[in-house]
Formats: sequence, structure tokens, C-alpha cells
Amino acid sequence: MEKQDQVTLLGVQDAAFVKAFGKTWTFDSAFAPRIVLRDGTEIRFDSAASIKRTAYRSGLGEGERVRYAGFEGRGALSFETQTLVNDTTGFVDCTFVPLDMAGLDVREVLWPAPLVAQEEGAYAVLNTMQGQLLPADWPQAVGEKMPFDGQMGSESAYMPWWGEITPEGGYLCYARHFWDDAYTIDHPAGGPTRVYVRHLPSLGQMRYARTMTYCFVPAGSDYVTLCRLYRKMIDEEGRAHTLREKAAANPNVSKLVGCCVMHVDGKTHRVPECAFYDAEHPETNDHVTPFAKWEKRVRRLKGMGVDQLYLHLDGWGQPGYDNQHPDYLPPCREAGGWPGLKSLSDTMQELGYMFGIHDQYRDYYLDAPTYDPDNAALSADGSLFEMARWAGGRQNYLCASLAQDYVRRNFEQLFAHGIHLEGTYLDVFTCNELDECANPRHPMTRRECIDARCKCLSYLTAHGVCPSSEEVNDWAMGTQVFCHWAPYFGNTAIPVPLFNLVYHDCVIIPWMMGTDEWGIPEGTTGFLNALLCGGMGYMSDSAEGEALEENIRQWRTISELQHHVAMEKMVSHEFLSEDRKIQRTIFGDGTVVTVNFGENTYDIRYPEA
Repeated sequence: MEKQDQVTLLGVQDAAFVKAFGKTWTFDSAFAPRIVLRDGTEIRFDSAASIKRTAYRSGLGEGERVRYAGFEGRGALSFETQTLVNDTTGFVDCTFVPLDMAGLDVREVLWPAPLVAQEEGAYAVLNTMQGQLLPADWPQAVGEKMPFDGQMGSESAYMPWWGEITPEGGYLCYARHFWDDAYTIDHPAGGPTRVYVRHLPSLGQMRYARTMTYCFVPAGSDYVTLCRLYRKMIDEEGRAHTLREKAAANPNVSKLVGCCVMHVDGKTHRVPECAFYDAEHPETNDHVTPFAKWEKRVRRLKGMGVDQLYLHLDGWGQPGYDNQHPDYLPPCREAGGWPGLKSLSDTMQELGYMFGIHDQYRDYYLDAPTYDPDNAALSADGSLFEMARWAGGRQNYLCASLAQDYVRRNFEQLFAHGIHLEGTYLDVFTCNELDECANPRHPMTRRECIDARCKCLSYLTAHGVCPSSEEVNDWAMGTQVFCHWAPYFGNTAIPVPLFNLVYHDCVIIPWMMGTDEWGIPEGTTGFLNALLCGGMGYMSDSAEGEALEENIRQWRTISELQHHVAMEKMVSHEFLSEDRKIQRTIFGDGTVVTVNFGENTYDIRYPEA
């Protein structure tokens, strides 16, 4: 951030907001700040009979407060908005303060209004999954269907910020209380773009103040500028724990660097009420692959020169994949039971490979032997969420405050049977939205859900197991080591690896190798994306002949690169051609990776010794 006197507050009630580095930023005057109730009723801020605006100064800076009260038919409803320009940083904090909102059944609060950035050449910087740039005049509509309705802390926003860049300057907007926030991307075909926050109630109430921090940057800045700025902010907050730090606590982190990932299955069982049940071909709903098959496969790969491999085993429990969690033990008898699972574990050790399993401590199946509805996450309205989408059928969500105890219960049995694990995948934690629970026996806010999920990952680290989850998320970077994938959102404008630009040195991200894979941008290969992002690659569990040999050649290239850059920051990303098919990344050790998605070629330049 440049000198703090480059940012001047202009107002918050009117459209004019701040003047930053010579550019005046305005709120969208067509946007109505409002409270939305669960029944759809809207209470506009400007419908207050009393609106009192007061300038103030504190030891941190100066700003203004606006107090709203006197809403017809709403009793003592009152709230305040506060805007402060920090004298030290130049950051602008916009805070919504609930003064008296008792008895109001709030769905969301929409404030502040979105900023206007629609000049020619302007674009939004959005953390939908791996990341995207959205030009103000982009011809397609974007944002109509957001994962988990835009809730932050999920795959809808791997990081809790967005920004916009214009030729005259830009800004980054950081949701300080993101666990109780969602956001909306409103971009009709051809634009313009409007991005704004929606503050959510916590356990049914607006219980505390919410702050959005605006950080302005001068002309000449770009999306890399914003990523560097955000990394500086989280470094100051102590939230960016690097892979080197994680390797010091768990040596298996270093062993993971350079591995390929082979994802294999055990038992499949789909119940009739699940969304994937095939009634026309019922024989396809049940399938078992013996653990011994994977022993033969890994021995063959070892003989072909694959010296680093991480085996991820799905469906290893008796109920079958995505069934009866958290009561998943014992290992599937048809696949080999305890002796077969131990033999596979022993083989992986013998070969110097790494072994990990799929597990699940959120989906809480109603037919689990120890199922108790009192352990499910209770909504603030007293209801239990229920669905029957996945293979095991009807489920609630397990309250995350209880999850670590179930993790301990199950893993102590695995350890007692001599199952040697060096990695484990705890499904959905870093992909799906944060939960809350109103059960007085185990109440939990979304903020406490973060702590509860991280405790599960920390338990694994304490036992030498590298913790993994489905995707990645900002809040898990203190504990998560790797993931299943961290791909691009399907409705993406211009794919750009924002998460890697901030967190590459904190987490290992695998990529599917082929074309037309889910989350891989159209016209690109997962192999080249893995190189561009300095990530891991997958190894096929079934390829043969030239296809397998090519997979192994790709892994060798990825592995060599990973050994150089896995624990380094990604310091730069840029497009080198107008069609954006040629891209380049630079890593902290000086390694330069250039890929040409149009010609399917790459160039890797390692720094001189």
C-alpha cells in the first residue's frame, strides 16, 4: 500500500465513496441496501424515518457513522453503518452494526452497495474456485448459478475476497467475517458487472458487527497485485502456514512432493433411493474390486520406474463408498477385509509408496448403526437437513463439533490393526459450505465449524498422516496439506490461478491429466495446467500400452518440476498472447514455466545452480 493520504473518504450514504490514488470510486446508485427476511420481505435502509449521519475520529483514523431507526411496523429495529479510513494502511472498513434486530427473521443483509468499475478495459477478479477474471463487457452471463449460493468458505469462494481492476486503479474487498457471508456476482451478457456481499444470520440472528475491508491500488495494478496484497494481509494475520512449516511437523509432507496420485476403488453400493441408482441396470449398483488388484497394479508401476506414488483408496469400508458414515469399519470383507487391507498397506510401505484412504465426517447416514438424530446439525429453525443424493441414500449432516471424536474412534482401530497410513482424504470439508448447529447439547456457529473441521485435519497430522480434503479453502491453510483437486468453476470467464498465486507454497494441488476433465478449461489439458501451476498429476489405474507410458512420462516431468517448486511461492502469472493460450508462471526459486495451450507444448526453465 502506498502512502495513506492517497485515500480520502467522500461519503457512504450517497453514491460517492472514496477518492483513491486520483480515482473516485462510487457505489452503484441503482442498488438499494436492504434487509431481506426469510419470507422475502425487504426492508430498505432508506425507508427508515430516522437517518442520522455523524462524523467521527478514533485512534485508528476517521470516518462517519449512519444510524437507521424508525421503521414502520418494525418496533425498535435499528442498526448502524460505520465507515473508517485507517490512517496507517489507507484501507477502508465498512461495518454493519446490528443495534436492535431482536425478533427479526433475517435471511440476509445487503450492504454496502457494489462499487462501479465499468470503464473500457476494466475486469473483476473473482475467487470462484481456482479463480477467474471477468471483463466488464464479457459477452456471456456469469454468476447466475453459484455453488452453495455464493457462500464464502466453500468452493464458491476459495478465498474471501474479490476485486476489480480499471486502467485508473483498482481495489480488493476482503470479507473479515466471511464464515457468515455470501456474495453475488451479477453480470448479464455484455455486462456490466456488480459484485456485492450478503451478510447472513448466525444461528438465526444478526448477532455481531460485520466488516468489509476495501484496499485500493493505483493505476498499473493487476490481478497479481491483488493476490500479493492479500498474501501480505494474511501473513500479518498469521494464517498462511507453508508446506515447509507443515513438513517440519510431519515428514511425510516432504515425501508427498513429486508423487503421482492413483485414485482407486473398493466397494460400490448404491441404495434404491439415491440419485445415482440405476433401476434399468440394477446389476451396476453393486461392485467390488479386491484390494489385491491394487497390489498388483502398484508393483507393476514400480517395475516401470514409477518411484513415487500416492494411492487413494475409495470404498474400503464394509458399507461401500459413501455409505453409513461415520460407521464405516470394518474393511470390506468381499475386498479382503482386515488381512487384505493390511497386505495392501504393507505392500505400499515395501515399495516406498504412500497410502491413503477416503473417509467422510459430514454426511451422516440414517442407516449407520450408531446413527442418532441428536448428533445431527440442527438448523436454527429446529429442522434437520435431509437429502438422499449420494450412494448411501438418506442422510443428515453430522455436527462438526463431534467429528473429531468419530475420526479418533475410527483411526485408532485402523492403527491398532497395523494399517499404515501416510495420507487421508476427509471428504467435502474444504468444498462444501460451513455448517452451524442450534442443538444446545453441542451448539456450533459457522466460525466454530472451521475450528472443528481443522481439528480433524490436525489429528491426522499428529499421527504422521498428511491431511487432504476435496478441494482447498483459505480457512484450512493452517492444516491442509493437499487435496483431490482445486479446479476451475464451470461457468468461468477467463480462468486464472488466483489461489495458486496466493497459496502455492502452502498446499499441494493435483490435476487430472486429460482433456475435457471436469474443472479443466476447455481446450486445455490437465497436464499443462499441472505444469503451469506447479502441481501434482494423476496416474491412471487402468491405462495400458502407450497410454500408460505417456502417463508415466508426464508424471516424470511434473515430478521434476514439483521437486523444484512445490514449496515455493508462485510469484507471477501472465498471458503472453491475445488469445490467452500462451501463459507463463514464475516461482520463488526463479523457475519459469511457459505453456502453449493452443499447440499443447511447454517450456520449463530452471534457475542456474
